[in-house]
This record gives sequence, structure tokens and C-alpha cells, in this order.
Amino acid sequence: MAMMVRMTMNPRTRSTNTTNNNKRPAVVLVGWLGCRPRHLRRYSQMYDSIGWGSLVRIGSPKSVIAAMTEGPCADSDSDDQSTTTTTTATTQSSEMKHLAIHTLRELHNNQTPYFIFHVFSNNGCFFWEWIRFLLFGQQHSSLLSDDDDDDDDESSIMIDLRNLRQKLVGVIFDSAPAYYDGDAKIVRSAFRYVVSPTKNNEQNNHPLEITNSLNANVVKQRFRDFWSGLCQDPSNIPQLYVYSQCDKLAPADQLEELIECREEILGEGNVWRHLFLDSEHCSHLLKYPNEYDGLVRQFLSFCMSQIGGMCDDYENDFPVRARL
Repeated sequence: MAMMVRMTMNPRTRSTNTTNNNKRPAVVLVGWLGCRPRHLRRYSQMYDSIGWGSLVRIGSPKSVIAAMTEGPCADSDSDDQSTTTTTTATTQSSEMKHLAIHTLRELHNNQTPYFIFHVFSNNGCFFWEWIRFLLFGQQHSSLLSDDDDDDDDESSIMIDLRNLRQKLVGVIFDSAPAYYDGDAKIVRSAFRYVVSPTKNNEQNNHPLEITNSLNANVVKQRFRDFWSGLCQDPSNIPQLYVYSQCDKLAPADQLEELIECREEILGEGNVWRHLFLDSEHCSHLLKYPNEYDGLVRQFLSFCMSQIGGMCDDYENDFPVRARL
């Protein structure tokens, strides 16, 4: 099951006025495969010291497996389909979509003034892929129907998507995206970090075992679509890539090719990069806390300085409102 957590602020800085709390900008921290909320506490504390609130989102291992075979698809909204059609028939494959929708709802309900996404590895990128599609995709208005939700009709709300797009001011990619190209060995190596099976989680249902049944050709084609989507993303949101020379899951060479592609589309000024030499996958803050903190502060300052012109290009291209 996916995890949704609202990190509390440091008691010494927490206000008793919840209205004021909601007026703080927020970061959505999207954890890596096998991540737990406690692993992101250090990041939440860093943002709290900067004056930002935080939300935590972590997709389940099975939702990551599903995302390796199918992602958001504009073709899923054809004229002869119901507007509530999901991209797949399984709970796992629609989980990442629902997690993204819940996040947009919460940001809307909280009246968050501005927000960024801070995503880790491919779990974070699969989540960002859905956020990007829901906010900027040509067919997103119908896909936002979420009839599989537990909420009743009265709790469904109308989201001003233009307003949310204007509040999204940046994205940070930490050790992301990871490069696997449909290679079964790489996929399996990533899933070894997931908790081992227990009596309540039989061996053949464990995510590592499920990876054995993946169709290599399907996974390879899906990876190419996934990687191309990240490269060619037309949204003009400032991006920061934090990566390492010794990260085997997110090799620097492949990431730098992607970053160069992003620079061609967004311009070098809107694409930031920082290469660490010897920190492990998703461990840059742990090894270089001061340097990482300073980098994030600089990027946030840049993002906030760009408010006003980032989403103008989309004003007339997409429906203003959609039902979540």
C-alpha cells in the first residue's frame, strides 16, 4: 500500500495557527523503492529549517513494478471509453495515479501558496510522471475522475488546475531517474532492497519474485517511453538534478545526457545540476549535509524568483477545471 504522511514541523518553529501553517510553501517528498517515512525525516527537517512544510508520498513496490510496464497514456481517453476508465485494470497499476490525485487534492485543500516536488530514484519519477500528466497532459481532465476512491461524491472537489500549475515552482531529482533499460538484472538488483517475505507475505507474492514474470520486451519499451517523456517534457518548470559519480543505479553518464536534453528545451538557466563524487544512491544529504542544504536553498530561492511567468504558455492549451 502507498504511504501518505504529513510531516510535522519542528516544535520550536511550529505555529499554533493552522491557517498560517497552510500559508507556508510546501515540498512533496516522494521516496525511493523500499523507503520508509523515517528515512525522509532528515529532508523534512531541512525544509522546515528553510520555512517550508512537507508532505511524504511513497509508492508501494508493486505499484513500481506496475509502472515498469504501463504508465500514463493519452490514448486511454478515446471517444468510446468512459471518462472514468483507468489506465490498467489492476489496483497496483492505478495506485500511482491515485497517489498523485490525492496529493493534488491535498495541496488544493491546504491552499498551499507554492510547492515543489522532491523525487528520489524511479519511484519518485514514476510519481512525477503522473503529476506531470495530470497537470499538463492533453487528456488529463477525464483521467482525473477517481471512481475507485473511497470518498463519496460529496467529498469530490473541483480543482483549479491552472492555479495549481502556477503554484508549482520547481522539481528536484535526487538520484533520478535511474537507468535500467528493461535489464532484468538491474530491475532485480533494485528490488533486493525491499523487505524480505514474511509469513503474511508469501515468497511467490514478494515483489522480487514478481519481477521474474515481467515481459522483458514490454519493460524495455516502457522504459524508452518513460525516459523519452522525461527528456522531452515540455513543461517549463525549473529542475535540479542531484546525482553521483559512483551511483550504479543512476549512472552519471546517462543522467548527463538527459540533463543536456532538458537544457536544450528549458534553457541552461532553468536546469540545475550538482554532481557528487562518492555518495551512494539517495544518500547525498546523508554524506554532504551542508553542501546539500545550501544547494537546495539556492535552488528554492531561484524558483521563487521565477514566479509569474512559468505557466503562461499553458493558459489557453488545457481545460481550466477538472474533477478529482
